[in-house]
Amino acid sequence: MEVFSRIISLLLILVLSPFIFIIVIFSYIFQGFPIFFKQKRIGYKYQIFEIYKFRTMQQNSGSSITVLKDNRITKFGRILRKTKIDEIPQLFNILKGDMRFIGPRPEVQAYFNKNSFKFLEKIKPGISDFSSIIFRNEDIILDSISGQKPYNKLLPIKLELAYYYAKKKTFLLDLKLTLITIISIGFPEFCSKKIIIPQISKDLPSVKVFLKKYVHS
Repeated sequence: MEVFSRIISLLLILVLSPFIFIIVIFSYIFQGFPIFFKQKRIGYKYQIFEIYKFRTMQQNSGSSITVLKDNRITKFGRILRKTKIDEIPQLFNILKGDMRFIGPRPEVQAYFNKNSFKFLEKIKPGISDFSSIIFRNEDIILDSISGQKPYNKLLPIKLELAYYYAKKKTFLLDLKLTLITIISIGFPEFCSKKIIIPQISKDLPSVKVFLKKYVHS
């Protein structure tokens, strides 16, 4: 599977290279350099790696958590974020072996502790998983949670979903999440609230309460 993931990422990079080139040009025109954003994340076996994205925020932007109507995000960056185009450079992370297509999103160092992220001893982080589909608009959810540190309330839910994925992980589940992720690009609400959340709510009652309050309403 590891070799397969890398081969697919290489093929996608080659196929998407004209589109990637166009994004690079437009990014330079509207935002200037640097084109890419790099940030240290925690990966498999707790190894630190740099995740790649198209830059969407002003340089030296401060906090790693994006809030609703964050004025650090550029106008062009909002387009990239809304369409998830900013995530495309993570294909290079998959090619390098840092990540996989499906797996829990890698966390920044500031919110990492070994005891809470033991699933990383068994699986690699990925581009998409249950959390990334459900919390596609994370800034809106954080705003609804409110308080001084809303991410501290969201993170335990994301971790519970990560452990849920690690326990359920099979080739068929990865294939299912891949297809749902692709569909969610055009129909995010349908994929989240009609496909993922009903199953999660059934299997994880503690998460159900959170989702009903902040996502499913």
